[in-house]
Order: sequence, then structure tokens, then C-alpha cells
Amino acid sequence: MKKIFTLVLIIAAFTLQSRAQSNLVINEIDYDQPAVDSAEFIELYNASGTAINLGDYTVVLFNGNATSNVIYDSFPLPAQTLNAGDYFVICGGGGKVPNCDLTLTAISNIIQNGSPDAVALRENQTLNIVDVVSYEGSCIAPYVSGNGLPLSKSDTLQADSIAGRLLGISRFPDGNDTNDDSTDFNRVCITPGYANLSTSTNCVTGLSTPKSTLAISVYPNPSRGVVTIDYKATSNREVKIRVSDILGNELKNITLKNVNKQGQVDLSEYQNGIYFIKVEATNGQSVKRIILNR
Repeated sequence: MKKIFTLVLIIAAFTLQSRAQSNLVINEIDYDQPAVDSAEFIELYNASGTAINLGDYTVVLFNGNATSNVIYDSFPLPAQTLNAGDYFVICGGGGKVPNCDLTLTAISNIIQNGSPDAVALRENQTLNIVDVVSYEGSCIAPYVSGNGLPLSKSDTLQADSIAGRLLGISRFPDGNDTNDDSTDFNRVCITPGYANLSTSTNCVTGLSTPKSTLAISVYPNPSRGVVTIDYKATSNREVKIRVSDILGNELKNITLKNVNKQGQVDLSEYQNGIYFIKVEATNGQSVKRIILNR
């Protein structure tokens, strides 16, 4: 029994050390909205003084029901840098969450609604949990930090429905981490991609209505460099074009005249690979995947 107890202490100490060294934290979660949960998001925050490579981590979703206690979903983060003091927002594919950095395929019901459940951040190399938030009660270790956030302070449908407030759970101030979910998190106004608030009244929702999808064509695909964009579906005199790589890094942000309903973008300066071209207009937007093969 003494050996087992000693081993438990060693594991606990190692886990806490890993959390302290990471300083990448789960900063805010909105898992429950009125009616269909179609504006869910998880916000990460770099509370350290140096840049962090997100590609070293995976977000894990844990079902803490006593009869389950299983990971029900997980998704690796892209290999990109998150600077000190910056936010990284993960959201569903419904287009309702502003400042989203990683859009998941599912449109709704991504994050389970508690009783209890947890969101965790796992380091890929060591498989250690570097941060975790247990809500609507305490999940089993290691999917809880101290005491889980009680139901009375969690993001619930009932509270969201009162006067149309849109609320979530978040740390205040940003990155505040005492290793106790019940004190670190509170139900307050949502602020995806912005500094967290300490109030749950007079919220500015920040949620947006998704723009309609435009019928845009991009060719040739694969391309040797110069790409023609056909945007006959737009009514603007000008259209905004954004080009990003597969990791989400924005490479070009330009405005093209709407001449003959076509425009061109030169990608020949970039390496062969997969890129995304986003066309934005007042009447909608469209994202097209293109392969560069010179």
C-alpha cells in the first residue's frame, strides 16, 4: 500500500509540474446555448512569456458520467505559433463564433453539456494533461483540477435563456490558474478571442450570422502558380481575397477589382502543397481548396 501511495504522489507531482511548465491554458468555454448548441467554442490562452507551438498539443473531450468515464472526442491542434498573451479559438462549423482560428466540421453539439464532463489539453509527446476544466461537477482524475466547477456556476441552458443572455465559463483575469476549477472559472459573458470579463449582465453577444456561400470557381486546380478566380456570383465592384496555407497562416490579403467578373492570384512564390483561397463580398463568401504543383 505504501508503494502505491508513493507512486500516486509521484504521478500527481509530475502532472502538476507539466501544467506549470506549459502555461497554455483552457481560458473559456461555451458549451450550451438556447435551443440548438450551434455556437460552441473553446478558447485557449498563452499565459507564458514566450511563444508556444500549438502543434505539440491535443484537445480532449471527456465524458465524466459515472457509467462512462471515457474520451468521447479529441482533435490535434495545428502546428502554428501562439504568441505570449494571445488567444486561439476553436469553434463549430456553423459560422456563428467570431475570431475563430480552428473550425471543426461539426456544426452543433460538439461539447457535451456536463453532469459532469471535462475539456482537457494533452501534450502529445508525454501524453500528460497540462490543463483541464471539469464542469457541472468533478470528473475522475486526471480530468479535474482541484474541485470541478459546480452546476450553480456552470454554463447552463436555463441561465442562457434568461433575457437572451449568452454566457459561458471562463477564467478571470485571463490565464488565472490556481489548479481549482471551482474558483478559477465562473459563468460570465462570452468573449471569444478577447479579454475575459467578470460580469454576467449587459452582455454583448459577439455572435454573428453566417454569410451566404457564394458560387465561386477557382482554376486551374492543380495549378502551376497563377490561379483564376471566377466570381460572377458577387455584386461588388471589389472583392477581398485571402490566401492561407494548410496550417491556417494567412499569406495574402488583397483586394481585386471586379473586372469581367474575374481576377487572378499568383501563388508561384510558394512551395508545392495545399492552399485555401477565401473570397469575401458583401453578399457572401466562399473558400476553395487548391493544390499548387509547379
